[in-house]
Amino acid sequence: MGRASVSGAQALLGLLAAFSLLVSAQVVKADTPSEAAGGAQSGAGSSGELAEIVVTAQKRQERLMDVGVTVAAVTGQQLQNTGVTEISQLANVVSGFHVSTSFDDLPTFSIRGLGFTSNQIAAAPTVSVYVDEAPLPYLVMTGDTMLDLERVEVLKGPQGTLFGNNSTGGSINFIAAKPTDVLSAGVTSTIDRFGRLFVEGFVSGPVSRTLNARLAISDTQGGNWQQTYTAGPKLVTGAANKGSERLLLDWHPTESLKVSVNQNAYYDDSAPQLVQLAKAAPSGGPGSAYVDPLYGSIETYPLPPHSDRAVDFDAPGSQHNVFYQGIVRVAYTLSEPITLTSLTNYSRLSMAIARPFDGTRININKGAHDGTVETYGEEFRVTGDFKDIGLHFIAGGNYSYNKVDEYEPYSFVHFSILPSGFFLNPHGVFTEHTGAVFGNVEWEATDKITLLGGARYTVDRQADTDCLPTSSALEAGFFGGLANAFRAIYSGLGPTNAYTVGQCSTIGPPPEYLPFVYNASSTDHNVSWRGGMNFHWTPDLMLYGLVSRGYKAGGYPFQTSIVSTELVKVKQEQVNSYEAGVKYAFAKKLNVSFAGFYYDYVNKQVFADQLVQLLGPVSILSNIPKSKAYGLDAEATLAPIPGLTMHVALNYTRTEVIDPGTLKLDGFGNPINYAGHPFPYAPKISGIFDAEYRRPISDDIAGFVGVNGAYQGQQSGDLSTAPTFNIPGYATFDARTGVQTANGVTATLWIRNIANKYYWTDVNFGGDAYFKTAGFPRNVGVTISYRF
Repeated sequence: MGRASVSGAQALLGLLAAFSLLVSAQVVKADTPSEAAGGAQSGAGSSGELAEIVVTAQKRQERLMDVGVTVAAVTGQQLQNTGVTEISQLANVVSGFHVSTSFDDLPTFSIRGLGFTSNQIAAAPTVSVYVDEAPLPYLVMTGDTMLDLERVEVLKGPQGTLFGNNSTGGSINFIAAKPTDVLSAGVTSTIDRFGRLFVEGFVSGPVSRTLNARLAISDTQGGNWQQTYTAGPKLVTGAANKGSERLLLDWHPTESLKVSVNQNAYYDDSAPQLVQLAKAAPSGGPGSAYVDPLYGSIETYPLPPHSDRAVDFDAPGSQHNVFYQGIVRVAYTLSEPITLTSLTNYSRLSMAIARPFDGTRININKGAHDGTVETYGEEFRVTGDFKDIGLHFIAGGNYSYNKVDEYEPYSFVHFSILPSGFFLNPHGVFTEHTGAVFGNVEWEATDKITLLGGARYTVDRQADTDCLPTSSALEAGFFGGLANAFRAIYSGLGPTNAYTVGQCSTIGPPPEYLPFVYNASSTDHNVSWRGGMNFHWTPDLMLYGLVSRGYKAGGYPFQTSIVSTELVKVKQEQVNSYEAGVKYAFAKKLNVSFAGFYYDYVNKQVFADQLVQLLGPVSILSNIPKSKAYGLDAEATLAPIPGLTMHVALNYTRTEVIDPGTLKLDGFGNPINYAGHPFPYAPKISGIFDAEYRRPISDDIAGFVGVNGAYQGQQSGDLSTAPTFNIPGYATFDARTGVQTANGVTATLWIRNIANKYYWTDVNFGGDAYFKTAGFPRNVGVTISYRF
């Protein structure tokens, strides 16, 4: 029995043990509701009315219709209906959200076109991610956040006042389903046409009169869905091998004190998705590519057919990710309006991923990315809710410590510009200490007008060390020879023998050009703020306006740096946001929201290129002095008749570089004017829709049928907008039908990507080719769940 089977069996046994414990501890009354009230509920019940949506987007419970910011609230049931089990699929239910990956398969998130494309673990994002308000500061830590959720809240626009740095695009808060006052349990199982099996279960209830608990687990196995398309051995890959666990404890020793613990973990040993060949482009120029005796050159290699499944490779990739997180939240009510809260968070990720990245059977290059991330955070805050005078405030401070230790081992087996067998493995260590104080106030000045304002002062201290060691005489000779060429041509110096095996071998600054180790530290300060007004024309019609400023932390690059000038700290970026909108609810039948926004961007961070003599263009982290983004968001939910719920959301975004500053070259060293270019991965139009109809079949059984879809407009995978980086727009459509019984059994037959649309979500260049990540092909499956 393999490791995954053992872990899955152990998790199921643990769930059964917890179930037995909760049964034995069942001491509450039988007529208590079976699930705790609350959460975002957007579907229509049998009465045909929309339930009220309650969110915590501003760190306190409010009706969604009373929050003066654009928020997409997606319930756990909606996630299940649309088959969203990974954060990468969240774009299927949230308009304006996009996920792409780097050439090492590291994720990038963007909201309203604001993202940061980088191939490093330590990259600070523009979209911050939280689990029950506890941060996951690096996107590689978000691998399995979708377990047993009550809802997901996606806030669009800068959220720096309450959520701190690195939320210039927005923030995502995953809110776990909470322990219940009575015994409840459930299990969901899905199998699809590729043989992938997904099982998730939970058990929840009281352990004692003051302690409630909830345990949830999931396990996903199998499902090879990618396959080779050229002559030769038929190879398949893509099978899942992952599991996750979450334990929540709610302890109420007194009426004034509540202690909540959230412990969650996951592992992922799945085969990583492999990339498709998009276009051959040997770095050494035409005719320089390696010629394999069986499969020829990449320059003559056949492109894949228009199929999401088609991908060629000589050996599958591998990954091994293990994540742990512990969150302790303590809330103490001093008096009825005043509450003190502390939030302590610790998390650790160990990750390793390796895969070929040229999309052929030719063994050209093998890339990998390994590392560990360790984070600790502490927040203390006081909240006041003086309802008699209409005053609500929150004030506090927080501290966080992050450490990232990463490697990028690359084997250049047959790379066109390097000798066969060349190996590089850069190593970087990044640490960050961040402290902040913040405050936010909302005042109901009249029965119609609410004024709000807030600010956060942040100090961010960073340190970075980078080394590019050589592992053999081959690499040492290469760097030594290049350094000696620099010395002879530009400094008039003789050769050096300083470049030896094991030495950090980035070529240092002139005139000596000696081996270089990068050590740097810095301190940044900023003040993010916001101010706005909500005007309730009627209790169900609100107009709002909001002006805010947010920051993304500065940072250091992690990459294979041949010369020291590639290792330059980037400035923190700043965005000023202007948003106005309207929210309207009608007779519990219709909810509508509409917002317009404008972002004024200063020092947006990008990876760019600079020209180095003898080498050509090399990658650097840089700032765009001036850029902008603007657009519209619209969302509507309608329940026109009992049993029918319809939901639609649209986003329109335009992004534009105004002043590119020192950015004057494309990735191949050609002059280019970036002024007027859109940001990477910023489609102008995106949208989602969902419709479901339910009606009774008998006294104990209801039937349902639903359809949903998503659209992402045309975009580019690079700031240059070169045709080779083009990503055409695409739409996917899904359908589902099933039955639900009165005793808690639901059976659903579903089909996703009905038209088997061929599309891709990103384009990268690496080695001797452009390559892309394809979407998921048509899939059919069955989901059965039981809950009581």
